[in-house]
Amino acid sequence: MFFFFVCSLSPHFTRLRTSPTRCPTCLDPSPTVYQYKKQNRLSIFFIPVWWFNSGDIWHCENCNWEGRAKPEEEQIRRSEETEMVQQLGPLPTWGLTRCRNCNKEINVSGRIKYCPYCGDSVEG
Repeated sequence: MFFFFVCSLSPHFTRLRTSPTRCPTCLDPSPTVYQYKKQNRLSIFFIPVWWFNSGDIWHCENCNWEGRAKPEEEQIRRSEETEMVQQLGPLPTWGLTRCRNCNKEINVSGRIKYCPYCGDSVEG
């Protein structure tokens, strides 16, 4: 006698009734991160026989970010700040020059004729 079994172990996600939060990765202003309950289920002949609880997962519907813990507002704020700095790039350096005498940086965008540190003439 020969028996042939068709078995599978697959994850199953169920959305829990919690209020959504903002995603720390895609920084979408609307709340897109929901809490899901992940369960692995064992099926024999396509009939679920046993469920294994794997815990809760937070999942973003826009960028498919997944995390075990709820994203906090501080984490989202830090992500927004780093993204803003990356978009702005380095600070502009127009109007800055170095003094010939003391080698310190001086803002000459105004009407500065002398170095405020050593008194040497800036114009030359």
